[in-house]
Amino acid sequence: MVEQSELDWIVQKAAELLADKVNDAPLTDRDIEMAFEIFAEPRLKRLFGEQEDEKERKRVVDYIMAELRRYMQRLNSERWPKTSE
Repeated sequence: MVEQSELDWIVQKAAELLADKVNDAPLTDRDIEMAFEIFAEPRLKRLFGEQEDEKERKRVVDYIMAELRRYMQRLNSERWPKTSE
């Protein structure tokens, strides 16, 4: 089982990529996927190794993606607020 502190660290590091990218344009789901692929996926492979539990891996991936989506929404609203017309 992956420890929560490890998951939080992975989310934090992947979110740093999003924090840099949000300055160029509002973040999209593709940006989240990219951050996951670049940062989280390699670390998960190391954490799970050869003894990968598919159910646990799915839970971990879902958690990371949900956290990154929340972070994306917050960054977008802070950096790209909608203006009232």
